[in-house]
Amino acid sequence: MRIVCQKCAAAYAIDDRLITTKGVRAQCPRCRHLQLVKREASAASVTAPPEGAVPPAAEPNPPAAAPAPPVAREPRSNPAAAPVAAKPREAPKAAAKSDLFGDFGEMPELGPPGSVDPFADLGPPAAQVSRGLPADPFANLGPSSPRAAPAAKPGPPVPDAPGVAAPAPAAAPSAPPEDPLLDFLGPAPGGLEPEAPLAPTPGRASSPPAGAVSLGRMSARAPAPVVPKKEMHTNCRSCGKDLTDPFDQALGTCEACKQRESAFPRESSVVVAPEVAAPPPSDSGGLVELPMMSGLDGTASEDEPRFEGATALAPDSRVSSVKPARTSHITAAPVRSAQRGGSGGGSRAGVFGLVALAVLGAGGAGYYFLVHKPQQEQLARAAQPPAPAAVPPEVLTAVGRWKLQFLELEGTSAEHLATGQKQLELDQRIAYTEAEESFQQALLLDPRSTDAIAGYVQALALGRGPGMDDNSFQEARDLIQAATGMAGETPALLVAHANLLLARARQSGNLEEAARLATEVLSQPKAADAYKAEAHLVLGRSQVATSRELANQEFDAARKLAPKLQRVDYYSALAHEQAGQYGLALKQLRQRMELDPQDWNSLEATARIYVEVGETARARKLYEDRLKAKAGDVRASLALAVLRYQAEGNAREAVRALKELTKNASRYGPRDASEIFSHLAAAERTAGNDTGAATAAAAALKVVPAMPEAHLQWFLVALAQKDAALAREHLKGFQGRLQDAALEKVLEGRVHLLEGDVAGAQERFQQAVRLDDRRMDAKLLEGVAAASAKKRDEVFRLFYPVLEAREWDPLRLAPRPALSRFWLRPGDTLVGVENVVKSLSDRPEDVQPLLYEALVRFHQGDRQTAERLLHTVVDVNENSGGAQAYRALIALDTKGPQARSLAERAVRVERGLPVARLSLGLAQAADRDVAGAMRSLRSALDVAPKMLSAQTKLAELLMTSKPQEARAVLEKVVGLDPSYFPAKTLLFKLDERG
Repeated sequence: MRIVCQKCAAAYAIDDRLITTKGVRAQCPRCRHLQLVKREASAASVTAPPEGAVPPAAEPNPPAAAPAPPVAREPRSNPAAAPVAAKPREAPKAAAKSDLFGDFGEMPELGPPGSVDPFADLGPPAAQVSRGLPADPFANLGPSSPRAAPAAKPGPPVPDAPGVAAPAPAAAPSAPPEDPLLDFLGPAPGGLEPEAPLAPTPGRASSPPAGAVSLGRMSARAPAPVVPKKEMHTNCRSCGKDLTDPFDQALGTCEACKQRESAFPRESSVVVAPEVAAPPPSDSGGLVELPMMSGLDGTASEDEPRFEGATALAPDSRVSSVKPARTSHITAAPVRSAQRGGSGGGSRAGVFGLVALAVLGAGGAGYYFLVHKPQQEQLARAAQPPAPAAVPPEVLTAVGRWKLQFLELEGTSAEHLATGQKQLELDQRIAYTEAEESFQQALLLDPRSTDAIAGYVQALALGRGPGMDDNSFQEARDLIQAATGMAGETPALLVAHANLLLARARQSGNLEEAARLATEVLSQPKAADAYKAEAHLVLGRSQVATSRELANQEFDAARKLAPKLQRVDYYSALAHEQAGQYGLALKQLRQRMELDPQDWNSLEATARIYVEVGETARARKLYEDRLKAKAGDVRASLALAVLRYQAEGNAREAVRALKELTKNASRYGPRDASEIFSHLAAAERTAGNDTGAATAAAAALKVVPAMPEAHLQWFLVALAQKDAALAREHLKGFQGRLQDAALEKVLEGRVHLLEGDVAGAQERFQQAVRLDDRRMDAKLLEGVAAASAKKRDEVFRLFYPVLEAREWDPLRLAPRPALSRFWLRPGDTLVGVENVVKSLSDRPEDVQPLLYEALVRFHQGDRQTAERLLHTVVDVNENSGGAQAYRALIALDTKGPQARSLAERAVRVERGLPVARLSLGLAQAADRDVAGAMRSLRSALDVAPKMLSAQTKLAELLMTSKPQEARAVLEKVVGLDPSYFPAKTLLFKLDERG
């Protein structure tokens, strides 16, 4: 029977014997559409006449077909089958339902094997089929062969096969162009072409009449036409009758004309070959192919036999046994005749073939899902770029803390990174601070940037140096370790880590670890020369204290690798300075300025050394010469003003000069303008104008809200005014940025003390002493805190070590720089703690609290009040050696004549008191008693080896008679405390003498 695909309108033919009473599902090989085909419904749908029309009657006895040459037999063919006689086609009955594929409910349930037998009803048995051939030549065509037979060639007559007719010789149709897609899907039967048949060509089988369909394979040369709906014919092209059946519309011919042409073929006749036995299956098993609706997609090989009586409709087909093949439960397509053996074995071979296909399919599916697909996924994952590494928690913590500093962040990480690198190359203290902020912003925009981490740590280490606070130091170490985990030990990270360790060179093991990291950089062959130069510089800095010769060799190696690296000369000069060779340090800095007159870093370092060695006039001349060479240089003008109020003690003149600079603040950059206002605040506070200091600090913070210098000056004003809330607010502005962690702890303790938190204040003061054991102010403040809590015994226990000066130098409250951005006057950390210890004295004869109150006033710089309090103590207790010793020190400071007598009385009362021996040695030196002074000073050092003032005075007495011995003593002092300026002054004088 004929069917038309509901989806693509392609027409096909199916053997009626394959359609069960319940119908079968058929799948279109062209579009893979699945539809239900039922025997009665299909026949009714195909042959039903238009509504109201009378179907034409079939001819009772159609004329017999013309004689045809007999079909060639193969040696293994079956015996001659019974002839099949043609009989008139009966008129089809009306369909039970108008919808051709409507009854899907009667389809058998699909399930596991055995639940439903898909071969239950395969149509009439072979015995009934062999009775005769229906009038419709398409009714009983057997399943097609998987390979087509070659066309018949003209030749001598062959004995006729009974009941078989042969078509007249005809030419094969012209071959259409090859189509790969059609080769894959298979062409549709050419007889379904709605147009007129092609003209026959001699030597080949003629084209089939319109409507003729074969179940065999079509040749790959004949593309399967798919008739679109818009090409459907509405009238029969033979008789002109209206066509209502979709199949008739696709063919363009009504049913009556098709039967007439079938009964009287014009160019060929349809024949059915007798049943031919197929060869037995091979050992490997027969492979059964299951075409969906008809064999449409194959070509025959040249070595297979072909039937000479094949029709022109399917010139490559070979008609198989009349016995219907069993169908698959998946499709209703006939099983192709690939079986070998008889008709009974064919069904079993088909089943075996299906089982083989199932096994092969399962194996192929298993191989695909278990082997092939995982391999492909693995290759795809390998081809994909690796996922970015997770940001370490140390970086996330730092970034989260920095976000508050940069609320309005613009630009890209690469831009901020490049800016930071340029700022680092300037090798200037201010530039290091700016670079630090640039690298912070770069890391905020890209937390995975290890270059930003390396740059930040480098700027932090070079800019803050020993003044770095503990939190910043630990944060930097955590960042370096996190970056190393992400990128490995790159030269940039190694150099930054080494410089960070050198910032805490006084901690045990840091110098050795820094040298190891620098050596690791030099061992990397791919490291750039810039990083190798940095490594040599680190090695030189780490060897300054042990071997200046080796340090200078490393500095020379760094110069060769990076001639433009200014820090080589800078640190080389600092190495000479640290060793006490100030002449060599200044000489090297001058050479650098001759090569590059614009090198501000060398100019600033030279001026600082001059100030530290007591040559302030030379420092001023340097800046004045720079202004002459470059008029309007704001940095030189600012440096001169700073020199006036920090080194020369002329705060009022500094205020005037700074106010002149603020008039043109709009012409400068934000940071320069904010720095000018910050120094103005410091100068105003030094001059005693706290109101003007607060106003200037507010102006500085208006320009740059995060300016730590301005926050510090406003904090000190609040501290003097005892405004705890304001002091706490500005403390946050400079915490971690003063370049002196111990000083920060002292100032933080002052806020706790002002707030009444005695325990918190004492804890901070103790931390300051642990960070820097030279901070006598922290020890005094710890006693003041105990006095505020009325802990009398603890106050005496804390103050007495400070009084005797066994561990501290009584002539210096704490180390402080000569010139600094973060300016504090001597004694600023003790401002506002007056009369706290004195309040412990509740009766006139209780003078011990007065002695310790005098000690606080002495280090505040209030010598007059201190002298008055000490005199009161001596009046009550003449045996107070401490009171007599400090009275002698005050007299020496004011050049009083009673200094020696007071010192002798102090030693006579308490001979073992270090400060008493020191006061006597200094008084004897003032009276030019060199021998006596040297004996007293040496005796002071016997009980207090760390007393730097005694060592320095002893070296001064030796300079004339024993200069080399004096140099050795002074170099020892500078090695213990590079910020002890009296010793540096004497060393510079020795260098000047040659």
